[in-house]
Amino acid sequence: MLFGVKDIALLEHGCKALEVDSYKSLMTLGIPEDCNHEEFEEITRVPLKPLGRFEVAGKAFLEEERSKAAIIRLEEDIDYAVVPREIKGKGGVWRVVYMPRKQDVEFLTKLNLFLQSEGRTVEDVARVLRQELCATATGPRELPARKCCVPGLGENPEAAATAGVDMLPPLNSPEMEGKAGDGRRGKRKHKKNHASDKKL
Repeated sequence: MLFGVKDIALLEHGCKALEVDSYKSLMTLGIPEDCNHEEFEEITRVPLKPLGRFEVAGKAFLEEERSKAAIIRLEEDIDYAVVPREIKGKGGVWRVVYMPRKQDVEFLTKLNLFLQSEGRTVEDVARVLRQELCATATGPRELPARKCCVPGLGENPEAAATAGVDMLPPLNSPEMEGKAGDGRRGKRKHKKNHASDKKL
């Protein structure tokens, strides 16, 4: 998931205020005001289980979004492979924000500055990428190449075997012409047989 500078800054600010390590914390956004602590823990228990032991470090009401945010402190470093991108919670989907890997922070900062100068957002990039990926997935499919002649290998069967390629003779080779001719002759013979059948 792509995060904006605003999301990361909010996570960092919350972690500093609570004195927790931002690289061992998650922030959940979009929690409705009427979601109590017990409900929150019940909803997040299963989606966050793969990340190991965790606790709610603190919550805050975000005036702009008219919802609550929660900082969740993990006992271990973030396992980026299993961290959920969102959680189906009370009132809809809750977004999960986490600190990107340290080497990615500088890149994301530059990306966001560039997008701001272009009048675009990270959401615009995500939307365009989704459209491109969908177009690629539903675009024309190529037929799998089963047998082919590989330029540079010539008709050397040993080189072809090493390259893992089944060799076919070139289209204009005598071998191919012979096979094509056999096919034509076969059709002629077939016609003659039909003619003799009619006479009987």
